[in-house]
Amino acid sequence: DPGGARRRIGLRFYLRPVEVLAGPGGRVAGMRFERTAPDGRGGVTGTGAYEEVEAQLVLRSVGYQGVPLPGLPFDPARATVPHAAGRVLREGRASVGEYVAGWIKRGPTGVIGTNRPCAKETASSLLQDAPALARRELPGDPLDALRAAGLHPVEWPGWLAIETAEADLGRSLGRRSVKIPDWRGLLAAADGGAGA
Repeated sequence: DPGGARRRIGLRFYLRPVEVLAGPGGRVAGMRFERTAPDGRGGVTGTGAYEEVEAQLVLRSVGYQGVPLPGLPFDPARATVPHAAGRVLREGRASVGEYVAGWIKRGPTGVIGTNRPCAKETASSLLQDAPALARRELPGDPLDALRAAGLHPVEWPGWLAIETAEADLGRSLGRRSVKIPDWRGLLAAADGGAGA
């Protein structure tokens, strides 16, 4: 009788999912986890100790994982852009005028307050490099350059339209805001704000 079934949710921390365990008929029977420990840099590291937890249902959260962008170096093992103090690295050397901050720089670690020192480090690198960058010849309007390359940049009205769409989505779910998780949805929301 499913109506009388006991339901139990347990929250456990410092466990990294490693494997979904199959039972008879290939159904989910449990999960195998590796125990982790804080690494002192805002992340965790595996301890080599494992445990199994019985389960009948596995849910995957949206989470975050960096994805490669064409023309930008990418470390697939860490899902980040290689960098030194926020300067993008190409073949181990800092690439002039390219910088990263946030999760694409360090991976999905830390709390809201972690972004401040991360951004400060990148901004410090940018300020150190500024005198050399100011001497570089820059193209005219960067939006014109993007359009000439066949790209369609999202301008300020589109950005505002995305924020409005995310607030509307959140309101429909009883929340303040819900992020639109995919490019197609973001661009559709932005185009709605541009009157297209």
